[in-house]
Amino acid sequence: MVDAKAWKDIALTFARNLVTAGWSAVKACALVGVHRTAWYRHQNPPGLAGITVPHVDRDYPNRITTAESDEFMGLLNSEEYGNLSVTQAYYRMLDAGYCPFSIAAAHRIVARHGQNGDRREQRTGTGPKRAKPVHAATAPNQLWSWDITTLHGPGKHTYKLYTIMDVFSRKVVGHRVEYTETAALASALIRDAVADNNHRPAVIHADNGAPMRAATTLDLARALGITLSYSRPRVSDDNPYSEALFKTVKYDLDFPRRFQDLQHARDHMAAFFTGYNTHHRHSGLNYYTPDTVHHGLVRQARQQRQDTLDTCYARNPHRYRHRPAAPGVPLTAGINNKQTTRLSQTA
Repeated sequence: MVDAKAWKDIALTFARNLVTAGWSAVKACALVGVHRTAWYRHQNPPGLAGITVPHVDRDYPNRITTAESDEFMGLLNSEEYGNLSVTQAYYRMLDAGYCPFSIAAAHRIVARHGQNGDRREQRTGTGPKRAKPVHAATAPNQLWSWDITTLHGPGKHTYKLYTIMDVFSRKVVGHRVEYTETAALASALIRDAVADNNHRPAVIHADNGAPMRAATTLDLARALGITLSYSRPRVSDDNPYSEALFKTVKYDLDFPRRFQDLQHARDHMAAFFTGYNTHHRHSGLNYYTPDTVHHGLVRQARQQRQDTLDTCYARNPHRYRHRPAAPGVPLTAGINNKQTTRLSQTA
């Protein structure tokens, strides 16, 4: 099959033969079905382009020279203007009688030199940098994450919600609601979670709060044979599992804006975490419940799902492109682990 370009070449060749035979170009083009402007372009093809210079390299009369750019950047980075934004520095230079080009050109030059962000000298820590916490769990009770958040009570009263979550199964293995945030209460939370779960984790990860780093917590962890891990200062996503859990708690439709008293807060959180562990289909677990994963019941739950999918497929196979298969749970979960995705951390 002839493509459009080849057909057009054939038509123009035929038109040229007709014109050579004495036909007018207009009639010849009308006969073969091409426009006469195409015929004229065919008769006078454009010549080869000469050397083309990119716009950025062309020598325009108004182009800012390299010397002018260097002079401006040298002044911009001087002691007088070094800690000012580009706009502030430009207009101060303008008031001082220096105006080499427009403010837009100044921003383009600064961007070309990679200084269009915060140009001020940044504060640096005096001590060594904290190492990034990297942990992975392939089964329950290997890695726990815990944190404390605030709940609002009547008036200006607030309560503290302590929670511990198993990172692999997402099961909340311990929680308590108290008036204050103390190391003694944190230690009691960890001790009770280990006792109720009949297992101790290898690692417990937390942020840098005072109860997390208190000597009481350190002594308890040492006595139980647990390694404590901490988030880096001013790094918001080093403890994503606990943060995601708190968002799930507070975005629940039944979560009160304010609790009536401490007992109301305790009753609500106890009911919520019971439902969360037993009924919440967790996106990071391929929508199995935390209890199902924590207690090793995934195989049975997956087989039940697969049986249901097989029955549905047998009844309506035309509704599926491929035979549906029930997935298992992810093999690994972790903190700053390469196999961990943002979706797997959500609650």
